[in-house]
Amino acid sequence: MPGAITADELRAVRLGTPGWGRKGYRTEEVDDFLARVAEALTALALRRAPQLTADAVRDVRFRKQGFGRGRGYDEDQVDELLDRIEATFRAAAG
Repeated sequence: MPGAITADELRAVRLGTPGWGRKGYRTEEVDDFLARVAEALTALALRRAPQLTADAVRDVRFRKQGFGRGRGYDEDQVDELLDRIEATFRAAAG
């Protein structure tokens, strides 16, 4: 089971790109969602109700990076990070 993650740890994460010739998740979508997650993790740390749930993290879907916009983020790295985030929210929910 992945360990819990804090907002500061999340902000320090640097996601890589997929291998040559492959497209990953759209960077803008992932970045926007992770910014929302960081806010929710901060709320948890302050013992406030977060605006996201573990189910919302589990259910999020990202589109592939568009043509001519780079390769995007490596899907496996993003998915592993989302698993860790989901576990953090589930543990906090008790």
